[in-house]
Amino acid sequence: MAGNTRGKLKEKFEGVHRNIEWIKQHLAESIVLIKDHNPKLTEGIEALAGAIDELDKLAQGIYSRL
Repeated sequence: MAGNTRGKLKEKFEGVHRNIEWIKQHLAESIVLIKDHNPKLTEGIEALAGAIDELDKLAQGIYSRL
């Protein structure tokens, strides 16, 4: 892979990671707002946060192979 393309890809995956961190922060804040008011919604947001963690791991795996 050309060095320029590799560098651009690394930048893109760094951006993915930063955006995922932002998403996780907002999900955590949402859980705090909901507290015990809506347990089903809290479970859904926690499940979404778990899926986001998996996406982050996949993106980091790709980044490490670039």
